[in-house]
Amino acid sequence: MLRELQTCFMKGIYNKHDTDNACGFINDTNSQTAEQILSIYRGSVYGGLKKALAETYPTTKNLVGDDFFNAMLGQYITRYPCQVQDLNDYGEELADFIADLKQARSVPYLADIARLEWFYNITLNSAVQENNLANLNRLSTEQQVQINFQLSNGAALISSVYPIDAIWNMQQDNDDINSELETNESNVFLIIWKNNSDVEINRLTEEQFYFLELINNELSFSDVCNALSECYPNMDINILLGDSINNGWVRSYLL
Repeated sequence: MLRELQTCFMKGIYNKHDTDNACGFINDTNSQTAEQILSIYRGSVYGGLKKALAETYPTTKNLVGDDFFNAMLGQYITRYPCQVQDLNDYGEELADFIADLKQARSVPYLADIARLEWFYNITLNSAVQENNLANLNRLSTEQQVQINFQLSNGAALISSVYPIDAIWNMQQDNDDINSELETNESNVFLIIWKNNSDVEINRLTEEQFYFLELINNELSFSDVCNALSECYPNMDINILLGDSINNGWVRSYLL
């Protein structure tokens, strides 16, 4: 009975056109009908979710303004009802939702900014990873080529045809995005990672990005070397690995 009540109630919350069952569990009052009471609940739920999403996507909100952002979130919440208990975990699909939203096309980099902010949120809430790379010298040569290097815990890789890191930084400094911002440069490759308690966004070369993607795909170091040599035969993998370790992007390995 309780599960049925919860299912019907939440269906009525997220679907304005399917409220009969939900209203069947609500008693009219002298001043309000069951439908009106359900509408109040709906406003409270949507309001709480919009507030949580605004905290996860502050730059996305600033780029389009409060009215557009709230209207967009109303559509998003209806399509993607919250299924998680921790609201930090809600909103993963927003970037893809924006990419398909015709009304958002006037800000062509908006979806990529939202994707960056989601990864930033994931990284921010991840635990700091211990570094076990000092143990590498204990491994045999045969073991070393079979290990799986690991990106820093919570790290994410993202590429865009727009300078989304520059746009994001300008918003943090409360600067206006002016017409002089170069938005037609070649692809931007980024890693978002946690440096102690701080989240950093670093630009990568195309080769660094590909190398870290291979690592993120949990390939053995031998397979990483083979794949890299096929795409970038002149690239020294020892330099890529050394830079990745020194910068803190790679902090551990599995055998």
